[in-house]
Formats: sequence, C-alpha cells, structure tokens
Amino acid sequence: MEIYEDDLYICDNTTTFNCIRYLNLKKFKGLCVKEECDRTSYKKIIIDRKIDYYVNTITVNKNGKLLALVGEDGVNVMIIPQTINQINVEEIHANIITVGSDIYSSNSGIKIVKAAWHPLSSTNSHLVILSSDGCLRLFDVSSESKEPEQRYFIGPQYYNEYKEFSSSVYIPGRSISGNSEEMETISFTFGNGDDWEIFTIYVLMKNGDVYAICPFLPSKSIVKKSLLENLSVSIEQRWKESDADDLVMDQQYRLQRCWISTVLQNLKPVRTSDLSEDEEVIINGNISRFKDIHPVIQGPFLLQPAPIEFDTKKCNIDNIASSIVSLNTEPFSIILVAFTNGKIDVCINVAPVEALWMSNNDMVQDFELPILAVYETIDLMLNESLPNIKSNIVNIKEDKRYPDICYIYHHGGVHTLSFNNWLSLFKDINSNNNNNLIQKFQDILSREIPSEVSLKVNTIVSGIENPVVGLVSSTGVFVGYNLLVLSATNQFVSIELPIRIKRTPLIFNKNGDSKIYNDLFPSIELTCPVPIHLGSKKKSSKIYPNFVNEDSLKFLAEQITLSRKDLTELEIYRNEIEKKVNMQSEEYFNQLKKLKSINERVTSNIKINSEKLTERMKKIVKNQTNLMKRADIILQMLFDHCQPELTEQEKKWFNELKHLTSIITKKHQPHIKQLRQQLDMLKEETKDKLEVTEQAIQLGTSQKKSVFEALNQESITLMNTMNTLSHLQNEMENLKINDQ
Repeated sequence: MEIYEDDLYICDNTTTFNCIRYLNLKKFKGLCVKEECDRTSYKKIIIDRKIDYYVNTITVNKNGKLLALVGEDGVNVMIIPQTINQINVEEIHANIITVGSDIYSSNSGIKIVKAAWHPLSSTNSHLVILSSDGCLRLFDVSSESKEPEQRYFIGPQYYNEYKEFSSSVYIPGRSISGNSEEMETISFTFGNGDDWEIFTIYVLMKNGDVYAICPFLPSKSIVKKSLLENLSVSIEQRWKESDADDLVMDQQYRLQRCWISTVLQNLKPVRTSDLSEDEEVIINGNISRFKDIHPVIQGPFLLQPAPIEFDTKKCNIDNIASSIVSLNTEPFSIILVAFTNGKIDVCINVAPVEALWMSNNDMVQDFELPILAVYETIDLMLNESLPNIKSNIVNIKEDKRYPDICYIYHHGGVHTLSFNNWLSLFKDINSNNNNNLIQKFQDILSREIPSEVSLKVNTIVSGIENPVVGLVSSTGVFVGYNLLVLSATNQFVSIELPIRIKRTPLIFNKNGDSKIYNDLFPSIELTCPVPIHLGSKKKSSKIYPNFVNEDSLKFLAEQITLSRKDLTELEIYRNEIEKKVNMQSEEYFNQLKKLKSINERVTSNIKINSEKLTERMKKIVKNQTNLMKRADIILQMLFDHCQPELTEQEKKWFNELKHLTSIITKKHQPHIKQLRQQLDMLKEETKDKLEVTEQAIQLGTSQKKSVFEALNQESITLMNTMNTLSHLQNEMENLKINDQ
C-alpha cells in the first residue's frame, strides 16, 4: 500500500497480478459525508501485461507519476495515467517498464532485497535497487532501464572480486564478521539533514552491520544552493582544524574541496514560482575528474556503547536485522535498526560521515571506522505476542508529518515510536554558546529518558497470524492526519493521529499594562492508549456446545475485564472533554472582553490621529498656496528679464522685410491669383470625392472633421510653398541684376 497526497494505491496479489486498486481519498471522503459511497468507489488500473512475480512493496516517486512494483524476482515501473482523476470509469489501462530485465532474471538467481526512489533525482526517475548479490544499482528509468547508471558492491566477500569488474564498480568495505552468510545485504536508507549527510546512503547487513557510501547521488541531482555553499565553508573549516601531518586526510579534504568547487561551477538553476523559498539548483553527479577515483564503502559502523543483546534461549524468533531508516530530526539525525525478534536500536548520528574517495585502486587506505552513538535499545516484546511464529519481518516507516515519529509494523501489529520527549531537550541547547556544551549533552544522556512506545494495532487474536503488509500516513488538509494500516487478510484500518499545536502569547498589551491576557487552555494531549484489534476471517468449525469451554470462557472474561478498563478510561476522557468544553466557553468570553478593550483602544487612537492629520493637511494646503504665489512672481520676473525691446538693427530688418513683401506681392499678384483659382478648383474636386467617399464609408462626425482639417492644412502648406518659391525667384532676379 502507498499514498501520494490524496491518492491511495493498493496492490492485492491474492486476487490478480495485473491490477492496482486506486482510490482518491478526498473524493471518497466527500462521498462518505453525503452517504453516497459504495463498494465500487475505487478504480482499477489494468497493467498492459501480466506480472509473473509476487509484489511485496509498491512505492511512488516524488512527483507522483511513477509507481514501482517491487518483488524478489523483479521490478516493474508503472506509468500512472495523467487522466486518472478525470475519467469517470472503473478501469484504466497503464503501461509498465521492466527494470534490469537481464540482471534480475529467473536464471540469474539474484533476488531483490529492496528498491526505492532516490530523493535527489532531478528527473524523479532514478531507482535504487539492492539485491542479494550485495550490489547496489542505480537505474535511470527515463533513459535506460536495462543497464544501471552506477553500481556499488557492498561487503568484504567482494573485496577480492572487484578487479574483475569494470571501472564503474566501487570498492567494498571491511567487516568485523568473518561469516559470509551474516554479511548478506538486508536493507538500505538515504541520509537526511545537511552537510554530506544528504549525499549519503546507509546499507544494512544481515548481522546488523551498517555501511555507508558518500557521495552517492544520480548523474543529475537537485539540491538547494545554500546547502552547497554551507558545505563548501564547512570543508574549509574542517580542513583548517585537521592534523596537518595526516597526509591521508589532507588528501581527502583536497578531493572534497575539488568536488564541491567543480559542482558549484556547473550549477543550473531550477525555475520556481515561489521566490521566497531557497533557490534549488541541478548539479552533475558524474564529475569527469573523479572517473578513476571511487568512493570508499565506509564501515562497518562502531556502535558505542554496544547495544543490548537479547537472550536467544528466551526468544523463539531469530535475531536477524530486518530494516533501517534515517530520520531527519534536529539537532542531529536518528538512525533506527530493527531486528526480527522485536529489538530496535536507536542510534544518534552525532558524527556524520564525510565523502571519502580511493586515491589508489590497488590498495585500501586504513581509514577510521565511523561511529554511531546508541541512545537506547527498545524491546517490542514480540516473543510474548508471537509465540507460534519463528520467522518475522519488522519494517520501519517514517511519519510524513513529524520527523521524530516512526511506525514499526510486523506480524503482530503496529507500534509507534516517538522521540520528541527527549529529543526536544537537545533542541533547547544553544549551539552558539560552546560553554559547557558537552556537559549539557552528557546531562541529558545521563537522565536516560526512554522513547514513547505504544501499540496502535494488534493483529494477533487467539494466536492466529495476520501480519501487517502495508502502512502509510496521510497529511492532506481535507483528508486529515491519519495512519492507514492494511493486513494480509485485506483488513483496513484508519487511525486518526493527534496534531501538535504550538501556542504563542498574544502581543496586544502595551508596555505597563497591568491587565495580562491569561490563556485558560492547559496542554492536554488526548491520546487513546487502547490498541485496535484486527480479528480473523477464519470461522470455527466447532458446534456451539463444544465451543463453550474453559478456554473460551477465560478469554471472554479477559475481554470483559479489558472492556471495563476501557470504559473507565473513556469516562475519564469524557470528564476531561467536558472540562475542556467548559474552559473553551470561558475562554471564548474572555477573548470577547479582550477584543472589546482592544477595539476601544484602536478606535480612540484612530480618532486622535485623524484630527491631527486634518490639521496637518490644512497647513500643507496653506503652504502650497503661498508657494504657488511666489512661483508666479518669479515667472513674471523671468519673463520681463528675457523679453527686452527691439534694437535699431532689428527694426531696420523688419522694415526691410515689409518693403520686400510689398514688392513681391505687387509683382506676383496675377500669378498668386491664378494659383488661388487652381486651389479653389482642387478644393471642389476634393469635396466631390469626399462626398462620394463619405456616402460609401459613412464617416462619423469626428472623422469628417479630421479629414477637413487635414485638407485645410495641405492647402495652407501649398500656399506657403508657393510664397516661398516666389520669394526665391525674386531673390534670384535681384542677384542677377546686382551681378550685371
């Protein structure tokens, strides 16, 4: 089972092998509110070809367009139809892509352990697959689905074999265990947080050893620019603080500096509509300078102090590592390792791994092993709840809303782990003040505050096995914050989860105000401690008289006792809710009183300020009037100063022009008269054409006016031209006379 936003996908292997059930939770909730839902509210996504292996995991990529169908014998990627919410039909057909068909074939004998989408992929199409041959392969489904883009062999048993492969195969790490069977790969998880942690992948072995690869990223990865800049500064700082005599580490810091500088020089920004967010950039993971320099498989991690080991004689379930997850918590990430016997190691990643490369492929450098600090070891008591089960699979799933919460699901049900009660104490420590920082950490660790463990779902009823096969958490606004659980017998449970509310004080009070607003709501968390029991669909073949025996009566008596305890707790919660409702009503009236006083204060302030603004506006108008008067006086003075009387020469020139004008007028009077007659004739012809055009085009009043004005302007221009020509002709005649 998997969920993306409000879309729920379920793969039911018991009924069909080429169908995925799909349900839009938002639409389904709307139908439930209207009481219009039925059994056929979901849709079937029919795959174009039959899946010939058992699908045990499905996972959606980051943009919700690809769905990976993962099984031990193969991996296929289904392309989710874009019209899945638009077509109003019960069945939709989809295409699939087979990943690594030549590698994970039935003849190769390679089993797939786990597959997950890489969170840094810029195309959201890079799939990481871990197989039983100890190889971690990275496929780009969008470009090449048969051959991997990168390969990493994990485990010391491949140390003597890595030279037989191509240069793209990476060098394995070391181990403190000599048994090759215990060094089988079981699971992996991606690192979370800042610094090199985001480029790290952790691989879990069968014996519980943890290995890491850094940097591990696709050829085209998307990260935030600020993270790369902070990483560059961090590398320089650690290089300065390192031992100058340690040539190996000095070489590694030089490689880190070269890697980050090359990445920063080849950034490609990602276009985003929200400018307030940190800018995301695309980086190139395959740097040409590092083709012959491969990352070191770091590990195994040293767990300090050593985690508690359970007594194998008292536990029927094998103690085998089952799952690993890295939680993106603050101020440091938490790494959880789960075992099949119900053991959970909670490790604090106080010293995250850094990027390490092999400077020489012919030798393995003697690097120090990385360290994980073990905070506590949790026992889920699965030996008591699973008395008849010898093999168990324990899976860890992160919560999509709170990073300090995770869920453990297995054959016996679902447990919730919460680390907020002790992790919040580390957040309160001011990292800027280094005084007694280590002492504060030690004080918190010495308190040994246990994590909160609660059983949410119990699937064991009368010793009948009903394992949980799917678990997801929803965080949609309309759907709500819920935990969805699916069992092997197709029993589905939705549990509403509590939301943390951060309370902030009101800031309406002025300084010196004695009336302080008091919040009446206490911090009460109403959580139901009673787990949900999933029954079995198997019916008893016994007849009624034989069914009523000592065991059944004992079981009923126990259930009645539990029911009475539950009723008592429900009564307590009812009283708490009633008390909270009363306080809420009192709080409501208290808020109304406070808002009334604030309204009076704001109204009085507005009235006073409006009067002040009116007086100020009058003064501004008066000053503006005086300024305009002064401006008029100054303009008049400038006009008088810049317009003096005419000089004698100018007067003589104007008289000369008048005399010339009279001579030209008398001499060319007949010619001017003739030109005017021709102009009148042109006007009449133009007028006739305009009337015809007006009748044809039906010009408006404004258009007519514009046309006539244009014609008059042309006439005036023609007259001026004729006058100018006459004047030039006279001047030419005068010049000839003077020359003679």
